[in-house]
Amino acid sequence: MSLREALHEDFYFSLLEFFQKKSGRPLGDRGLKPGQIVPQILLSSGEISARVETQALTSGYWDGAEQQIETAAEPLAVRQIEAMLEEIGGEAFEAVTRSGRTVRARYIKGRDAAVMISGGQHANETTGGAGALRAAQRLAIIEGAHFTVSPLENPDGYALHQRLRKDSPRHMYHAARYTALGDDLEYRTEANAGPYLYEKKIRFQAEKLSNAQLHVNLHGYPAHEWTRPLSGYVPRNFAMWTLPKGFFLIARYHAGWEAQAEQLLDRVTKHLGAIPGLLDYNNRQIALYETHAGETGFRIINGFPCLADIDDRHTVPVTLITEYPDETIYGAEFVAGHTAQMETVLSAYRAWQDIMAWS
Repeated sequence: MSLREALHEDFYFSLLEFFQKKSGRPLGDRGLKPGQIVPQILLSSGEISARVETQALTSGYWDGAEQQIETAAEPLAVRQIEAMLEEIGGEAFEAVTRSGRTVRARYIKGRDAAVMISGGQHANETTGGAGALRAAQRLAIIEGAHFTVSPLENPDGYALHQRLRKDSPRHMYHAARYTALGDDLEYRTEANAGPYLYEKKIRFQAEKLSNAQLHVNLHGYPAHEWTRPLSGYVPRNFAMWTLPKGFFLIARYHAGWEAQAEQLLDRVTKHLGAIPGLLDYNNRQIALYETHAGETGFRIINGFPCLADIDDRHTVPVTLITEYPDETIYGAEFVAGHTAQMETVLSAYRAWQDIMAWS
């Protein structure tokens, strides 16, 4: 743990709360658009000082070197993500962000039941993009495969995360979680965003092209304790994320789709349980969580913590959300993370074909 990291988190979320209150919104509202709030807590050799400034939006990246995708040990360079999407083929579609960066995606048309695959909605959650691309590579060579893939939904946040990691690569940097507008793109709708859909447009396009009824949305969360030392220690509105509890899944579904969602969770968790080391990893983290914070509050399905509930916010009938503790991990831990993400996509895709055939 790092005090500088904790201060970054506390300053960022306190400022969000200030503007939420000032605008009359409830605390935790994800639709607020204050712009990017970026605390940089830097080491000082002299007296401590604070400076507040505005900066113009940019459209570049701080890319690293290209990596072998199967063994990528850190978040991928954007140019590599774009090159891999080209290799996957299919129909290209895209959206433009507030800063002018491009969200790129691909549609592979086939006869299977379509599945939407996405990563990078929260740009400091690092394993989803690599996992989505690895899965898409494998699916693209299957005859009849039918899917969309958008591995980097929030490139403005991703670029900020690239820049901040140059200061301290093992900090969580939740300031890079949201878009350049300062909101969570998932909470934008055509009703509340009007012509300013920006990144969210990629999902509407994916759904229109594919008519998918399953969206596999790859996420992550802190891999070590997350605190707000000046605001009560536990992160307000995010208490369940303060300690890692292993790799877990969330199913959100429309009324009438509970049976399909439950079948999906059962099939996917059975598959994940057969991956060498993953169940042991989960068991260790869950035991530590229960030692320090009590019951997880999750259902355990085939050894994996899961949540499932009705939620009509999503336009696709069933959404499977992954949560891998990936913020701040590198090396072999990062490889294990994007491998678990990839296996989840592949398992969900196969299971969905059977579920839709039976429905």
